[in-house]
Amino acid sequence: MLRRRLLIAGLAVFLLFDVALVSFALTASKPSANAGTAVEPVETTTPTAEPAATEQPVVEPVEPTAIESSTPSRILTALDASTLWRATTGDCPAATANPELSTDAGETWTALDASADTDSSSILSITISSESEASMVTLTAADCTPQRVTTFVAGDQWQEYPDRVGADWYVDPADRATVHSPAGSFAAPCSAVIALAPRTDSTAALLCSDGSLFRTGDGAATYGPGVALPGAANLTVSDDGYIIVATEQAGCAGAQLLATSDEFDGALTPSGCREEVTPSDLAVASADGMVWLWAGDIVSSSSDGGTTWQ
Repeated sequence: MLRRRLLIAGLAVFLLFDVALVSFALTASKPSANAGTAVEPVETTTPTAEPAATEQPVVEPVEPTAIESSTPSRILTALDASTLWRATTGDCPAATANPELSTDAGETWTALDASADTDSSSILSITISSESEASMVTLTAADCTPQRVTTFVAGDQWQEYPDRVGADWYVDPADRATVHSPAGSFAAPCSAVIALAPRTDSTAALLCSDGSLFRTGDGAATYGPGVALPGAANLTVSDDGYIIVATEQAGCAGAQLLATSDEFDGALTPSGCREEVTPSDLAVASADGMVWLWAGDIVSSSSDGGTTWQ
C-alpha cells in the first residue's frame, strides 16, 4: 500500500516537472512583445534652407548732363580803353545791320545803320582798325552770302567790299562745321562753332556748342587739343591770349570770366565773376587791360580782370 502511494507521488512530481519544462520551452520560443526586427540606422541630414534670391533693381548709369551753348546773338569788340563797337545779329535776310559805337568806354552808344548804304543783313563779326575805321563781315540780304562792309568815318557811311571778305575770319551760320580764315576754308574741330576770336591772320580761338575751346596757329588748318568748358558762352582776344565768359560755373552765380594764353594747351584760369547779372546772351571784349561784359541791358567794365566791376 505504501509502495503504491510513493509510486503515485513520484508520478505526480514527474508530471509537474514535465509541465514546467514544456511551459519554459514555450515561453523561450515565443517572441517578446518588446522584441522587433533589427533596423539599420538611417543617416539623416538636416536640410539647410537656401537663401532666397533677392532680385536687385538694375540701376542704369547716369550720364552727366551736358550743357549745350547756343550761338550768341551779340557781338562786342574794343579798340582801346575808350572805343568799342557792339551789335546784335539775327537770321538772314530778316535781320538788319545796325551796329553801335561808343567812344567813352561804353558809357553811351550811338546807333548806326549799315544796311542803308549796303546790302547787309546779319552781322557775323566786327573788326576795328582805328577810331574812325571799322569793318564788318555780314551776310548779304539778297542771297545771304558773306561780304565785307567798311566805314572810314566812324559809321556815318558804309561801303561794300565783297571781294575782300576772303581775307577775313568768319563762320557762316549756314555751315558751322567750317571756319573761314585768310588762309582759306577748313573743317572745324567740332560740328558747330558758336564763337570765333582771331588774334592775327593765322592765330585764333573758337568755341564749340559743347563748350570746348580750340586754338589754331595756322589759319584754322589744324588745331591743338580741345579744352572742355561746359557752359562756355562767348570769348574774345586779350592782350596776351583769350578771355572766355561762361555760365553754370561753381562758385559764380552770374557770369564767370576765365583767362588763357594763345598756347594750344594753355590752361583756363578763373579771373573774375560778375555776380549781379543774370546770365543770358553774353558778349565780352578786352583791350588795354580793360574788360567789358555785355549782359542784359548793362555793359560793365573791369580794370582788374573781372575782380571788381563798374
